[in-house]
Amino acid sequence: MPSLILLKSPEGASPNKNIPLNGDLLVIGRDENGCQIVIPHHAVSRKHAQITRAGKQFFIEDLKSRNKTYVNSKEVPPPVRQPLKPDDRIKICDFLFRFHDETVVKPQALPEWMSKGGKDEGEDESGMRTIEATQGKGSAQQFLEVAPADRLRALLEISTNLSRALELDPLLAQIAETLFTVFKQSDRCFLLMLDEAGRPAPKVMKSRRPALDDTRFSRTIVKKTIDSKQSYLSEDASSDASLGPAASIAEFKIRSVMCVPLLDAQGAPVGAIQVDTQDRMKKFVLDDLNLLTIVANLAGVAIEKARLHEAALASEKEKKEIELARKVQLGFLPQTLPDVAGYEFYSHYSPAQTVGGDYYDFISLPGGRVAVVLGDVAGKGVPAALLVAKLSSEVRFCLLTVPNLAQAVCLLNEQMIMGGLGDRFVTLAVMVIDPVAHAVTMVNAGHMAPKLYRGATSELLDAITLDATGLPIGALPGYPFEQVTVPLEVGDSMVAFTDGVSDAMSPPPADELFGPERLDAALLPDDTALASDSQRPKRLGERLVAAVRAHANGRPQNDDIAVVAFGRLEAGIGPTTSANRIVPSSKNNRLQ
Repeated sequence: MPSLILLKSPEGASPNKNIPLNGDLLVIGRDENGCQIVIPHHAVSRKHAQITRAGKQFFIEDLKSRNKTYVNSKEVPPPVRQPLKPDDRIKICDFLFRFHDETVVKPQALPEWMSKGGKDEGEDESGMRTIEATQGKGSAQQFLEVAPADRLRALLEISTNLSRALELDPLLAQIAETLFTVFKQSDRCFLLMLDEAGRPAPKVMKSRRPALDDTRFSRTIVKKTIDSKQSYLSEDASSDASLGPAASIAEFKIRSVMCVPLLDAQGAPVGAIQVDTQDRMKKFVLDDLNLLTIVANLAGVAIEKARLHEAALASEKEKKEIELARKVQLGFLPQTLPDVAGYEFYSHYSPAQTVGGDYYDFISLPGGRVAVVLGDVAGKGVPAALLVAKLSSEVRFCLLTVPNLAQAVCLLNEQMIMGGLGDRFVTLAVMVIDPVAHAVTMVNAGHMAPKLYRGATSELLDAITLDATGLPIGALPGYPFEQVTVPLEVGDSMVAFTDGVSDAMSPPPADELFGPERLDAALLPDDTALASDSQRPKRLGERLVAAVRAHANGRPQNDDIAVVAFGRLEAGIGPTTSANRIVPSSKNNRLQ
C-alpha cells in the first residue's frame, strides 16, 4: 500500500515510521478532529496540506499554510496539485517524509558514474551517506556527506534561482533554504553582508529548530574568513587553536562549522556564509566545504547583479524626481514678461544642471510699479532649487506688504534666516521701476552690480556703487540695507546677470573666464551694431548671451546663468518683450 515514511522530525532522525495512505483524501495538519494525518507541532498549520488520489496517482496540495509545503526542496504553491512519484521527499516545517509506492515500477539503475546518488549500504532514509572514519586511538567517528546527486541537483537549483533573482532579500532567503536542504546535518545558516562601516551583519538567519533560534554568529570565524578571503572548515570550533585566543570555548556552542566569503567581481569581500551544527556526531567534510564555496561564488555574482539592479532602479527614480523638480522650478519663473507702456523687457535662464539655484521674477506692485528681481542661491542642484522655491514666495510677500524697498529687503533677510538657510546665503538685486516717474529704485544684497547703459552718452555704468551694496541675504540678522534711485531717460537700459555669465570658461587648454571686460564689450555698441535698436534691452540681452556662448564654445556650464534686461523706449516704439529658457536634457548644459 502507498504510504508516507517519516524520515525526520524536529527531534532529529525518526525510525522510519510508516503512515499508510488508505483513502482518497487525507488532510495533514495539527487539528486532531479535521485531519487524517495529525502532526502535533505548533509550526504546522491546523490544516496544512492534503493528499488526494485519482486512480493510481497521488497528489499533494498546500492548503495556504503559514510555513508552506515542499516537494524535493521546491515549494508547492496553492492551489497547485503536485503529482507524487516514488521516493519524493515531502517537507512540512521540520518534518521530512518519503513517499513510498511499491505498485509503481521504478526506473532502471543509474549509470555507474551517478550510482552514488542513490541509496546504498551507507545511506540512511534522509538521503545522506555515512562514512566510518577513525580519529585518535581507534575511536569510530561518524561523518555525514551529501550524496553526489543531491549536490548536482542543489547546484542546478541554486544556479537557476540566482540567474533569475534581481531582488537581494528574496535571493538571500532562497540561498539559505537551499543550503538547509543540501546540508542535512546543519543546524543553523547565516548569510551576512558587510554594512557601510565594513562590519558583517546578518541578512538571513535560519535554524532547523526553534530551540536553536540564536542569532549570534561566530564573529571570530567570519572575520577570519572575510579578512583572508579563504574558506574555513572546522570539525570542532571550540578546540580549534588556529582561531587564536579571541575564540573562547564559551563563544562556540557550535561544533562543526563551515564559513566561506562572498566576493564581488573584483574579488573584494561583500559578506560571508556560515553553516554550523551543534551535534558532535554530524561533522562537515571537505566536499561539503567545496560545495559551499561554489555556492558562495555563484551567490557573489548574483548579489552584485542584484545590487546593480537596485542601483539602476534608484537612479531611474532619482531622475524622475529631478525631472519633477525641474518642472516645479520652472513654474516659479515668470510665464510672461511685463507689459508696461514705453518699456521693454528681456529674460534668459539656463541652469548648469537639470535644476539650479538662479532665480528671477517680475512682480506687479501697487501704483503700476514693477519689481525686477534677480538672485543667486549659493550652490547648485536640488538643495539650491529648494531654497529658490522658498525665496520666490518670501520675496513676493515682503515686496507686497512693505512699501519701502529697503525695509522690504530687511524683512526678507530676517524671514530667510528664520526659515533655516543654515550656512547658505543668497545674493539678490531688486529693482523697482516707476513708469510714471521714469525712475528705478534699487537694493543690492551682495550681488554683482547691474549695468546701466545711458543712451544719450553711450556710456556703460554700474547702476549701484560698491558702497551702496549690502551683504548677501542670510549673512547677518538685522542688517540695514540701503536703497538708491536713478532716473531712466529714453534710450536707457539696465542689464542684471548672475555670476554664471562672468565665470563662464573657455575650452581647454586656455580655460579663460569670460570676465568683466568681455561682459562690457558685449553690452557696448560697436561698428557692426549701429542700427537704431541695437541698444534696446532685448538686443543687449541677446548679445550678452551670444557672447557667453561663443566664449564657452561648447564647454559645459560650471554655473547657472540668468540674465534680465529692461529699458525705456523712444516715444512711438512699441515693446517686443521676450523670454528665453534653456533647460538641459543632461546633467550639464552646453552653451553653444
